[in-house]
Amino acid sequence: MVEVVRGSTRQAMLENNATELGRMIDTVAGVGAIERVRVFDKQGRIIHSSDRAEVGRLVDRTAEQCVSCHAADQPLTHLDLSERSRVFVRPGGERVLGLIAPIHNEPACSNSACHAHPPEKTILGVLDVQIPLGEVEASLAASQRQLLAGLAGTVLAVVLLTGGLTWRMVLRPVGRLTAAAPLLAAGDYSMRVPADSTDELGDLARAWNEMAAEIGTAHDKLSDWSRTLEERVREKTAEIEQTHQHVLRVEKMASLGKLAAVMAHELNNPLAGIATYAKLLRRRLEEASSAPAADSVSPSPGGPGGRVGERAGGEGPAGTARILRLVEDEAMRCGDIVRNLLLFSRTPGARFAEEALAPIVERCALLVRHSFQLHDVELRLDVPAELRLECDASQIHQMLLALVMNALEGTPADGLVTISARLDAEAGRVCLRVEDTGRGIPPELLDKIFEPFFTTKEQGAGVGLGLAVVYGIVERHHGTIDVSSTPGTGTVFRIGLPLRQSEATEAIEGRA
Repeated sequence: MVEVVRGSTRQAMLENNATELGRMIDTVAGVGAIERVRVFDKQGRIIHSSDRAEVGRLVDRTAEQCVSCHAADQPLTHLDLSERSRVFVRPGGERVLGLIAPIHNEPACSNSACHAHPPEKTILGVLDVQIPLGEVEASLAASQRQLLAGLAGTVLAVVLLTGGLTWRMVLRPVGRLTAAAPLLAAGDYSMRVPADSTDELGDLARAWNEMAAEIGTAHDKLSDWSRTLEERVREKTAEIEQTHQHVLRVEKMASLGKLAAVMAHELNNPLAGIATYAKLLRRRLEEASSAPAADSVSPSPGGPGGRVGERAGGEGPAGTARILRLVEDEAMRCGDIVRNLLLFSRTPGARFAEEALAPIVERCALLVRHSFQLHDVELRLDVPAELRLECDASQIHQMLLALVMNALEGTPADGLVTISARLDAEAGRVCLRVEDTGRGIPPELLDKIFEPFFTTKEQGAGVGLGLAVVYGIVERHHGTIDVSSTPGTGTVFRIGLPLRQSEATEAIEGRA
């Protein structure tokens, strides 16, 4: 700026045109931030100034703005560019920038005809330009504030951007993994972490999902295996229990069979004698009752006027005959028991042959049809005519007869007993069903009905060997039998018999 002022006033100084120089100084002093422009000679006298009041005065050489040139005894003839500017403070506290430029005695000036200074005088004076720094410093402060605000905004933006990127790229994926870990530990194997990035954390999330899926699959397999193992353990336990019960039943039946054989042998002869003599006495009594009345009133050895019939039954010969008939009936019933015991104790080898099942069932129905009619119970048959199996027909007939009579005894009038059969080709078995609509069997008795001498009938009405014989026949045919019953609704017996007995029979004979 000083060089511009000096260049603009140079011509006026060369021409020593004080008026023009003053006008230009005033013009420059009124432009922009320049407050004052003045020119003073080497002695410090102000010869031109934008402030007319100070023209002709001497500059205070000890002032802050002059100390650079007049610190020594003689003023400097040369001043570095960095030393030409000084910032000083006015008495009012205002900071001012002072810019000085020496006015040299140029050859164009010293060689001029009008020049009044000799050539050896190199410095003719000094151009002083003063600029107040209030606005500049305010502008600088504003600029600094703007810079600081911009810097702070930039730092904040960088922090927010960095934080956002850190949250999006690091914290959120890690947080998802952290939230998913307890759920996986608690057994939620369906929890998946979003893997929407291609960086390392995205790879980690995908690996986590694969790991969770594999753990879930392994857990499901282990659960399935555990359930399968439990089911198999239950099945095997049930099979072992069934086998155990079967062994116990077989041992019990074998022991009871031996006992029954001994008892039947020992009781058969006395019972036969009792029945024979009861028949003989009854026949004699009947013959005597048909004789003349005089013969029947002869004195008895028991005392005068007594009669045998009166002492025996209190009703004469008729009472005695009734008592003898009861003895005969009871002896015959004991004989039936003995025959059942013998049948139970014997385990004859079955004579297997291929038979049609329908004729066996029809023959059994023919034998019991009259009894069903007397009890007003319907007997229904549902057996396919083409159904054939390898069996002992007489034993199957005996088995069906026992089951049907057992069902008839427990079925009220207007009830129904059904014999049905179906072929299970896949299992190679015939499934027989004897079903009734009777009073049923209590649940606590179902496990005992096949035991010998167990009966639910009234005392004296049965000995409990019928179903035990049925069980033995099913066992000899290598079959299965089970029963289900609902009290008040009815009972169902299910018998499974193999279609072919040949191989089983050969295996039994081989072991024998």
